[in-house]
Amino acid sequence: MSEIDFIELATFCVNRYRDSLTGPRVRYIDTLFVAIVEGNRVLCSKTPHILRDAGECILIHQRSEKAVTNWYSWYKVEYIDGEGCVFDGNLGEKFSLYIVSIDSFSNQRMQLSYDNRVIYSCRRPWEDHMAKVWQLYSRVRGIESANEIKLIAELFKKDEKILELEKEIEDFRFSNRLLEQEREQYRDLLDEIRQIVGK
Repeated sequence: MSEIDFIELATFCVNRYRDSLTGPRVRYIDTLFVAIVEGNRVLCSKTPHILRDAGECILIHQRSEKAVTNWYSWYKVEYIDGEGCVFDGNLGEKFSLYIVSIDSFSNQRMQLSYDNRVIYSCRRPWEDHMAKVWQLYSRVRGIESANEIKLIAELFKKDEKILELEKEIEDFRFSNRLLEQEREQYRDLLDEIRQIVGK
């Protein structure tokens, strides 16, 4: 089997997507290239150079469409597997990755689904979440039990929430330390002023 040139394949997919957009009310914006490299590490870029060492990749194409008077962004997800096959958001084994609008055009969410049930959802910017999405997918991709997949996804989300809360606590502690240092500086300054006034 020959080695797959993901850069050439991704460039072909971008050109094909761009060429499919016709009319004055639609225009191509850009593509986010997501490379999955050795060790399931995830790299994101607006240029395809990061696909050089990829074993799999995801392309997130963005287009803008005019609805009456406003322009809105829409996204298409393509997955290229390790053999060079291109799929529209289908990750295989009943898994899919797509971006939908919820309640309004401006409320876009990326969703990882198993058997048409959402197991993970996130908002833009996509590059901030792709590592998490792929990490969860890597954990559940070989599991066949829907209940087990659901349980792992719920634990993953709870773990993510715990990490967010820990970060908030650490940020609060840091802010508190800064305030304490500032208070000490003002006390020192006040002591100096008292000494000067006392003379």
